[in-house]
Amino acid sequence: MNTTRHFIITSALAGLVLAGCGTADSAETTRDHAEDGEFFSVEDPWIKATEESLDTSSDHSMTGAFVHLTNVSGEDQTIIGADAEIAEVVELHEVVDDGGVNLMQEKEGGFPVAADERYELNPGQDHIMLMDLTDDVNPGDRIEVTLELANGETQVIDFVAKEYVGAQENYGDLEHDHGDDAEHDHTH
Repeated sequence: MNTTRHFIITSALAGLVLAGCGTADSAETTRDHAEDGEFFSVEDPWIKATEESLDTSSDHSMTGAFVHLTNVSGEDQTIIGADAEIAEVVELHEVVDDGGVNLMQEKEGGFPVAADERYELNPGQDHIMLMDLTDDVNPGDRIEVTLELANGETQVIDFVAKEYVGAQENYGDLEHDHGDDAEHDHTH
């Protein structure tokens, strides 16, 4: 009888240890794809190359950045802005239907990303717009973009430039104030 009791206690302890390992493994899995201290795991970060040979009708002073983000911070986050050394102006944009025409415009309120949810930035949808570029973006270039969050934190993402002709941006009569009272028409 003593042996049976010892076996039951040993089995119960082994079960608790295994259950504890399972919980640690689950918590580890949530942050598998993000570095410590990062708010988002990052999948397929790319930026549209501006190389003239790709599309002679495109405006080479601007480009779009795209990425799939998963909020691994455990709290709701809102991306309220972005910054990149290669661009004088970086904005968060959305696509709206303006009478059958897809029109790109700055997205008010930023990109809200609920805890443990995925948020996709894709051509023809929400994206990061880099304008007044200081240099060409060629296929294979690596461009760092810093996401700015509502909580005051930031996360840097390394984007790779790719050839992409499509989802041509239409900005209608959109004007951007760059602090010097200069007005820029981004229609193309």
